[in-house]
Amino acid sequence: MNVLSYDLNKIAEKLNISLKDLNKAFKKRILRENEYKDVKTLIFKKDFRGIEKGTVIFLNKNLDVVRGYPKTYRAITLYPTIKKHFVDKVVVEEKLNGYNIRIVKIEGEVYALTRGGHICPFTTKKVKKFLDLSILDEFNNYMLCGEMIGKNNPYTPYYYEEVERGYENLGFYIFDIKERDSNRSLPINERIALCKKYNLPYVKPLAILDKDTAHLHIKEIINDLNRRKREGVVMKDPEMIVPPIKYTTHYTQCEDLRSAFTFFFDLGVDFLFSRVVREGFMSYEFKDSEEDLKKRAEDLGEAILVPMVETIRKISNGERVSEDFELIFDSEDDVDEFIYFMRKMKMLIVIKDIKKIDTNEGVKIKVLIGKIYNKTNDKVISYLNGTLWE
Repeated sequence: MNVLSYDLNKIAEKLNISLKDLNKAFKKRILRENEYKDVKTLIFKKDFRGIEKGTVIFLNKNLDVVRGYPKTYRAITLYPTIKKHFVDKVVVEEKLNGYNIRIVKIEGEVYALTRGGHICPFTTKKVKKFLDLSILDEFNNYMLCGEMIGKNNPYTPYYYEEVERGYENLGFYIFDIKERDSNRSLPINERIALCKKYNLPYVKPLAILDKDTAHLHIKEIINDLNRRKREGVVMKDPEMIVPPIKYTTHYTQCEDLRSAFTFFFDLGVDFLFSRVVREGFMSYEFKDSEEDLKKRAEDLGEAILVPMVETIRKISNGERVSEDFELIFDSEDDVDEFIYFMRKMKMLIVIKDIKKIDTNEGVKIKVLIGKIYNKTNDKVISYLNGTLWE
Protein backbone atom coordinates (compact mmCIF):
# COMPACT_ATOMS: atom_id res chain seq x y z
CA MET A 1 0.00 0.00 0.00
CA ASN A 2 1.33 3.44 -0.92
CA VAL A 3 -0.38 6.00 1.28
CA LEU A 4 1.54 8.79 -0.45
CA SER A 5 -0.77 8.29 -3.45
CA TYR A 6 -3.55 9.81 -1.30
CA ASP A 7 -4.02 13.50 -0.58
CA LEU A 8 -2.32 13.89 2.80
CA ASN A 9 -3.63 17.44 3.13
CA LYS A 10 -7.17 16.15 2.77
CA ILE A 11 -6.55 13.38 5.33
CA ALA A 12 -5.18 15.97 7.78
CA GLU A 13 -8.21 18.18 7.12
CA LYS A 14 -10.58 15.26 7.75
CA LEU A 15 -8.86 14.60 11.07
CA ASN A 16 -8.72 18.29 11.96
CA ILE A 17 -4.96 18.20 12.54
CA SER A 18 -2.06 19.84 10.72
CA LEU A 19 -0.12 18.16 7.93
CA LYS A 20 2.95 18.42 10.17
CA ASP A 21 1.19 16.44 12.91
CA LEU A 22 -0.05 13.89 10.39
CA ASN A 23 3.50 13.29 9.17
CA LYS A 24 4.68 13.07 12.79
CA ALA A 25 2.05 10.38 13.47
CA PHE A 26 3.37 8.39 10.48
CA LYS A 27 6.99 8.86 11.53
CA LYS A 28 6.34 7.70 15.11
CA ARG A 29 4.34 4.69 13.84
CA ILE A 30 1.28 5.94 15.71
CA LEU A 31 -0.58 6.00 12.39
CA ARG A 32 -0.15 2.81 10.40
CA GLU A 33 -1.37 1.35 7.17
CA ASN A 34 -3.63 -1.70 7.19
CA GLU A 35 -5.57 -3.78 4.70
CA TYR A 36 -8.59 -6.08 4.87
CA LYS A 37 -9.18 -7.90 1.59
CA ASP A 38 -9.06 -4.98 -0.86
CA VAL A 39 -10.07 -2.36 1.74
CA LYS A 40 -7.15 -0.10 2.63
CA THR A 41 -7.16 1.86 5.88
CA LEU A 42 -5.03 3.88 8.27
CA ILE A 43 -5.27 3.11 11.99
CA PHE A 44 -4.23 5.20 14.98
CA LYS A 45 -2.43 2.82 17.37
CA LYS A 46 -2.43 5.38 20.21
CA ASP A 47 -4.28 8.54 21.23
CA PHE A 48 -2.81 11.47 19.30
CA ARG A 49 -3.67 15.19 19.22
CA GLY A 50 -7.24 14.57 20.39
CA ILE A 51 -7.73 11.61 18.07
CA GLU A 52 -8.68 8.40 19.87
CA LYS A 53 -6.74 5.16 19.64
CA GLY A 54 -8.49 2.86 17.17
CA THR A 55 -9.57 5.70 14.86
CA VAL A 56 -9.73 4.44 11.27
CA ILE A 57 -9.43 6.33 7.99
CA PHE A 58 -10.77 4.39 5.03
CA LEU A 59 -8.56 5.18 2.05
CA ASN A 60 -11.43 5.60 -0.39
CA LYS A 61 -12.56 8.57 -2.42
CA ASN A 62 -14.36 10.13 0.56
CA LEU A 63 -11.62 9.31 3.10
CA ASP A 64 -14.31 8.15 5.53
CA VAL A 65 -13.28 8.52 9.18
CA VAL A 66 -14.46 6.26 12.02
CA ARG A 67 -13.36 7.63 15.39
CA GLY A 68 -12.05 5.27 18.04
CA TYR A 69 -14.26 4.51 21.01
CA PRO A 70 -13.04 6.69 23.90
CA LYS A 71 -11.62 5.09 27.01
CA THR A 72 -14.19 4.71 29.79
CA TYR A 73 -12.68 5.79 33.08
CA ARG A 74 -13.33 3.92 36.31
CA ALA A 75 -14.85 5.11 39.56
CA ILE A 76 -12.74 3.80 42.44
CA THR A 77 -15.31 5.15 44.92
CA LEU A 78 -19.01 5.60 44.16
CA TYR A 79 -19.23 8.51 46.56
CA PRO A 80 -18.27 11.30 46.05
CA THR A 81 -17.19 10.39 42.48
CA ILE A 82 -20.70 10.19 41.04
CA LYS A 83 -21.79 13.43 42.69
CA LYS A 84 -18.73 15.29 41.38
CA HIS A 85 -18.82 13.83 37.86
CA PHE A 86 -22.46 14.09 36.80
CA VAL A 87 -24.68 17.09 36.11
CA ASP A 88 -28.03 15.91 37.52
CA LYS A 89 -29.46 12.47 36.66
CA VAL A 90 -27.44 9.25 36.31
CA VAL A 91 -28.48 6.41 34.00
CA VAL A 92 -27.17 3.06 35.21
CA GLU A 93 -26.63 0.29 32.66
CA GLU A 94 -25.18 -3.17 33.08
CA LYS A 95 -21.58 -3.54 31.92
CA LEU A 96 -21.40 -6.66 29.79
CA ASN A 97 -18.34 -8.92 29.73
CA GLY A 98 -17.39 -9.15 26.08
CA TYR A 99 -15.50 -7.15 23.48
CA ASN A 100 -16.19 -3.65 22.22
CA ILE A 101 -16.99 -3.25 18.52
CA ARG A 102 -18.14 -0.45 16.24
CA ILE A 103 -20.41 -1.32 13.31
CA VAL A 104 -20.27 1.02 10.31
CA LYS A 105 -21.38 1.02 6.70
CA ILE A 106 -18.79 2.37 4.27
CA GLU A 107 -19.53 2.56 0.55
CA GLY A 108 -22.41 0.11 0.98
CA GLU A 109 -20.41 -2.48 2.95
CA VAL A 110 -20.84 -3.29 6.65
CA TYR A 111 -17.71 -3.63 8.80
CA ALA A 112 -17.24 -4.50 12.47
CA LEU A 113 -14.19 -2.73 13.90
CA THR A 114 -12.38 -3.94 17.01
CA ARG A 115 -11.35 -1.53 19.77
CA GLY A 116 -7.93 -1.30 18.09
CA GLY A 117 -9.44 -0.38 14.71
CA HIS A 118 -9.08 -3.64 12.83
CA ILE A 119 -11.86 -5.02 10.64
CA CYS A 120 -12.56 -8.40 12.25
CA PRO A 121 -13.83 -10.91 9.67
CA PHE A 122 -15.44 -13.15 12.29
CA THR A 123 -17.35 -10.30 13.95
CA THR A 124 -18.29 -8.66 10.65
CA LYS A 125 -19.95 -11.85 9.43
CA LYS A 126 -21.73 -12.41 12.74
CA VAL A 127 -23.27 -8.93 12.99
CA LYS A 128 -24.47 -9.15 9.38
CA LYS A 129 -26.12 -12.45 10.29
CA PHE A 130 -27.57 -11.42 13.68
CA LEU A 131 -28.75 -7.88 12.96
CA ASP A 132 -30.94 -5.96 10.57
CA LEU A 133 -28.60 -3.06 9.83
CA SER A 134 -30.96 -0.99 7.69
CA ILE A 135 -30.52 1.80 10.26
CA LEU A 136 -27.14 2.49 8.62
CA ASP A 137 -28.84 3.07 5.27
CA GLU A 138 -30.86 5.93 6.73
CA PHE A 139 -28.17 7.14 9.13
CA ASN A 140 -24.98 6.42 7.23
CA ASN A 141 -22.83 8.66 9.44
CA TYR A 142 -23.72 6.71 12.60
CA MET A 143 -21.70 3.93 14.16
CA LEU A 144 -23.33 1.32 16.34
CA CYS A 145 -21.16 0.80 19.40
CA GLY A 146 -21.73 -2.29 21.44
CA GLU A 147 -20.55 -5.46 23.11
CA MET A 148 -20.24 -8.87 21.51
CA ILE A 149 -20.85 -11.33 24.31
CA GLY A 150 -21.05 -15.07 24.76
CA LYS A 151 -18.96 -18.17 25.21
CA ASN A 152 -18.24 -18.60 21.49
CA ASN A 153 -16.26 -15.43 20.87
CA PRO A 154 -12.55 -15.11 20.16
CA TYR A 155 -11.59 -12.37 22.61
CA THR A 156 -13.60 -12.65 25.86
CA PRO A 157 -15.41 -15.98 26.06
CA TYR A 158 -17.96 -15.88 28.86
CA TYR A 159 -21.31 -17.65 28.92
CA TYR A 160 -24.49 -15.52 28.80
CA GLU A 161 -27.81 -17.32 28.97
CA GLU A 162 -29.57 -14.56 27.05
CA VAL A 163 -27.55 -15.15 23.85
CA GLU A 164 -27.87 -18.94 23.79
CA ARG A 165 -28.69 -20.10 20.25
CA GLY A 166 -28.62 -23.84 20.79
CA TYR A 167 -25.41 -24.56 18.90
CA GLU A 168 -23.76 -21.18 19.59
CA ASN A 169 -23.58 -18.81 22.55
CA LEU A 170 -23.01 -15.40 20.98
CA GLY A 171 -24.84 -12.09 20.68
CA PHE A 172 -24.49 -8.33 20.36
CA TYR A 173 -25.93 -5.47 22.41
CA ILE A 174 -25.72 -1.78 21.51
CA PHE A 175 -24.70 0.55 24.34
CA ASP A 176 -24.01 3.71 22.32
CA ILE A 177 -24.75 5.24 18.93
CA LYS A 178 -22.29 7.87 17.77
CA GLU A 179 -21.60 10.06 14.77
CA ARG A 180 -18.62 8.20 13.38
CA ASP A 181 -16.63 11.23 12.24
CA SER A 182 -17.18 13.41 15.35
CA ASN A 183 -17.67 10.81 18.12
CA ARG A 184 -20.75 12.68 19.38
CA SER A 185 -23.09 10.29 21.19
CA LEU A 186 -26.84 10.39 20.81
CA PRO A 187 -28.77 11.10 24.01
CA ILE A 188 -29.81 7.84 25.65
CA ASN A 189 -33.53 8.24 24.91
CA GLU A 190 -32.79 8.86 21.21
CA ARG A 191 -30.53 5.81 21.08
CA ILE A 192 -33.14 3.58 22.69
CA ALA A 193 -35.88 4.90 20.39
CA LEU A 194 -33.78 4.11 17.32
CA CYS A 195 -32.93 0.63 18.60
CA LYS A 196 -36.62 -0.07 19.18
CA LYS A 197 -37.58 1.31 15.76
CA TYR A 198 -35.05 -0.89 13.97
CA ASN A 199 -35.50 -3.88 16.29
CA LEU A 200 -31.87 -3.82 17.43
CA PRO A 201 -30.75 -5.37 20.75
CA TYR A 202 -29.55 -2.79 23.24
CA VAL A 203 -28.40 -2.53 26.84
CA LYS A 204 -31.42 -1.48 28.87
CA PRO A 205 -31.13 0.97 31.79
CA LEU A 206 -31.22 -0.63 35.23
CA ALA A 207 -32.09 2.66 36.94
CA ILE A 208 -32.24 6.42 36.46
CA LEU A 209 -31.09 8.14 39.64
CA ASP A 210 -30.43 11.52 41.19
CA LYS A 211 -26.69 12.05 41.34
CA ASP A 212 -26.72 13.01 45.06
CA THR A 213 -28.12 9.66 46.19
CA ALA A 214 -27.12 7.45 43.26
CA HIS A 215 -24.26 5.81 45.16
CA LEU A 216 -26.66 4.27 47.66
CA HIS A 217 -28.78 2.58 44.98
CA ILE A 218 -25.78 1.57 42.89
CA LYS A 219 -24.30 -0.27 45.88
CA GLU A 220 -27.45 -2.42 45.93
CA ILE A 221 -27.21 -2.98 42.17
CA ILE A 222 -23.54 -3.97 42.46
CA ASN A 223 -24.31 -6.43 45.27
CA ASP A 224 -27.06 -7.99 43.17
CA LEU A 225 -24.86 -8.24 40.07
CA ASN A 226 -22.07 -9.72 42.17
CA ARG A 227 -24.38 -12.46 43.49
CA ARG A 228 -25.38 -13.24 39.89
CA LYS A 229 -21.74 -13.32 38.75
CA ARG A 230 -22.11 -10.36 36.37
CA GLU A 231 -19.47 -7.79 35.47
CA GLY A 232 -20.65 -4.42 36.78
CA VAL A 233 -22.24 -1.14 35.70
CA VAL A 234 -21.65 1.82 33.41
CA MET A 235 -23.02 5.16 34.63
CA LYS A 236 -24.06 7.73 32.04
CA ASP A 237 -25.48 11.20 31.71
CA PRO A 238 -28.92 11.02 29.99
CA GLU A 239 -27.81 13.53 27.35
CA MET A 240 -24.28 12.03 27.11
CA ILE A 241 -22.75 15.45 27.74
CA VAL A 242 -20.19 14.10 30.21
CA PRO A 243 -18.22 10.89 29.64
CA PRO A 244 -19.55 7.60 31.08
CA ILE A 245 -17.75 5.98 34.01
CA LYS A 246 -17.68 2.32 35.05
CA TYR A 247 -17.59 0.25 38.23
CA THR A 248 -17.08 -3.51 38.44
CA THR A 249 -18.04 -6.22 40.91
CA HIS A 250 -15.89 -8.20 43.33
CA TYR A 251 -16.65 -11.27 41.22
CA THR A 252 -15.20 -9.60 38.12
CA GLN A 253 -12.03 -8.49 39.89
CA CYS A 254 -11.41 -12.07 41.02
CA GLU A 255 -12.21 -13.56 37.60
CA ASP A 256 -9.82 -11.11 35.92
CA LEU A 257 -7.08 -12.18 38.32
CA ARG A 258 -7.90 -15.84 37.82
CA SER A 259 -7.55 -15.47 34.05
CA ALA A 260 -4.38 -13.38 34.30
CA PHE A 261 -2.63 -15.70 36.72
CA THR A 262 -3.26 -18.70 34.51
CA PHE A 263 -0.65 -16.97 32.31
CA PHE A 264 1.08 -15.15 35.15
CA PHE A 265 4.39 -14.29 33.47
CA ASP A 266 2.50 -12.71 30.54
CA LEU A 267 -0.43 -10.98 32.26
CA GLY A 268 -0.07 -11.19 36.03
CA VAL A 269 1.77 -7.95 36.82
CA ASP A 270 -0.44 -5.78 34.58
CA PHE A 271 -3.63 -7.12 36.17
CA LEU A 272 -2.67 -7.36 39.82
CA PHE A 273 -2.19 -3.91 41.36
CA SER A 274 -5.22 -2.10 39.93
CA ARG A 275 -7.62 -4.85 40.92
CA VAL A 276 -6.30 -5.17 44.45
CA VAL A 277 -6.64 -1.38 44.83
CA ARG A 278 -10.25 -1.55 43.59
CA GLU A 279 -10.98 -4.25 46.16
CA GLY A 280 -9.45 -2.19 48.94
CA PHE A 281 -11.63 0.83 48.21
CA MET A 282 -14.70 -1.36 47.66
CA SER A 283 -14.18 -3.05 51.02
CA TYR A 284 -13.95 0.38 52.68
CA GLU A 285 -16.94 1.91 50.91
CA PHE A 286 -19.17 -1.15 51.29
CA LYS A 287 -18.28 -1.23 55.01
CA ASP A 288 -17.06 -4.82 55.11
CA SER A 289 -17.29 -6.54 58.46
CA GLU A 290 -14.18 -8.38 59.65
CA GLU A 291 -15.74 -11.58 58.33
CA ASP A 292 -16.54 -9.96 54.96
CA LEU A 293 -13.00 -8.60 54.69
CA LYS A 294 -11.51 -12.00 55.43
CA LYS A 295 -13.72 -13.60 52.77
CA ARG A 296 -12.73 -10.92 50.25
CA ALA A 297 -9.04 -11.53 50.98
CA GLU A 298 -9.49 -15.30 50.64
CA ASP A 299 -11.23 -14.83 47.27
CA LEU A 300 -8.38 -12.65 46.01
CA GLY A 301 -5.69 -15.02 47.23
CA GLU A 302 -7.43 -18.00 45.67
CA ALA A 303 -7.89 -16.15 42.36
CA ILE A 304 -4.15 -15.46 42.24
CA LEU A 305 -2.57 -18.63 43.64
CA VAL A 306 -4.81 -21.49 42.46
CA PRO A 307 -4.57 -20.84 38.68
CA MET A 308 -0.83 -20.22 39.02
CA VAL A 309 -0.26 -23.58 40.70
CA GLU A 310 -2.52 -25.32 38.17
CA THR A 311 -0.45 -23.82 35.35
CA ILE A 312 2.83 -24.94 36.92
CA ARG A 313 1.45 -28.46 37.37
CA LYS A 314 0.27 -28.67 33.76
CA ILE A 315 3.57 -27.45 32.35
CA SER A 316 5.53 -29.79 34.62
CA ASN A 317 3.51 -32.65 33.11
CA GLY A 318 4.55 -31.64 29.61
CA GLU A 319 1.44 -29.66 28.69
CA ARG A 320 1.65 -26.28 26.93
CA VAL A 321 -0.96 -24.03 28.53
CA SER A 322 -3.19 -21.95 26.28
CA GLU A 323 -6.25 -19.74 26.42
CA ASP A 324 -8.87 -21.75 24.54
CA PHE A 325 -11.97 -20.54 22.73
CA GLU A 326 -14.46 -22.38 20.56
CA LEU A 327 -15.91 -20.62 17.52
CA ILE A 328 -18.67 -21.52 15.08
CA PHE A 329 -18.16 -20.81 11.36
CA ASP A 330 -20.39 -21.18 8.32
CA SER A 331 -17.66 -22.43 5.98
CA GLU A 332 -14.06 -23.57 5.75
CA ASP A 333 -13.24 -20.34 3.91
CA ASP A 334 -14.48 -18.38 6.93
CA VAL A 335 -12.24 -20.47 9.19
CA ASP A 336 -9.19 -19.85 6.99
CA GLU A 337 -9.92 -16.11 6.79
CA PHE A 338 -10.15 -15.73 10.56
CA ILE A 339 -7.04 -17.80 11.27
CA TYR A 340 -5.14 -15.62 8.80
CA PHE A 341 -6.48 -12.51 10.56
CA MET A 342 -5.38 -13.69 14.00
CA ARG A 343 -1.90 -14.56 12.81
CA LYS A 344 -1.67 -11.21 11.07
CA MET A 345 -2.43 -9.69 14.50
CA LYS A 346 0.74 -11.47 15.74
CA MET A 347 -1.23 -13.92 17.89
CA LEU A 348 0.41 -17.30 18.42
CA ILE A 349 -2.44 -19.79 18.01
CA VAL A 350 -2.92 -23.50 17.49
CA ILE A 351 -5.95 -25.36 16.11
CA LYS A 352 -6.82 -27.92 18.78
CA ASP A 353 -9.92 -29.42 17.21
CA ILE A 354 -12.12 -28.91 14.18
CA LYS A 355 -15.34 -30.71 13.32
CA LYS A 356 -18.60 -30.32 11.45
CA ILE A 357 -21.84 -30.09 13.41
CA ASP A 358 -25.46 -30.33 12.27
CA THR A 359 -27.67 -27.45 13.34
CA ASN A 360 -31.15 -26.19 12.54
CA GLU A 361 -29.39 -23.74 10.18
CA GLY A 362 -27.45 -26.42 8.34
CA VAL A 363 -23.93 -27.79 8.75
CA LYS A 364 -21.52 -25.55 10.68
CA ILE A 365 -17.84 -25.87 11.54
CA LYS A 366 -16.83 -25.83 15.20
CA VAL A 367 -13.18 -24.91 15.81
CA LEU A 368 -11.31 -25.05 19.10
CA ILE A 369 -8.45 -22.53 19.02
CA GLY A 370 -5.73 -22.17 21.62
CA LYS A 371 -3.87 -18.90 22.15
CA ILE A 372 -0.35 -19.59 23.41
CA TYR A 373 1.39 -17.36 25.97
CA ASN A 374 5.05 -18.14 25.34
CA LYS A 375 6.59 -16.26 28.27
CA THR A 376 4.62 -18.20 30.87
CA ASN A 377 5.28 -21.56 29.24
CA ASP A 378 8.98 -20.91 28.68
CA LYS A 379 9.74 -19.31 32.05
CA VAL A 380 7.93 -22.00 34.05
CA ILE A 381 9.95 -24.68 32.23
CA SER A 382 13.12 -22.71 32.90
CA TYR A 383 12.45 -22.34 36.64
CA LEU A 384 11.41 -25.97 36.95
CA ASN A 385 14.81 -26.83 35.46
CA GLY A 386 16.63 -24.83 38.12
CA THR A 387 17.11 -21.34 36.67
CA LEU A 388 17.68 -18.72 39.35
CA TRP A 389 15.37 -15.70 39.80
CA GLU A 390 17.16 -12.55 38.70
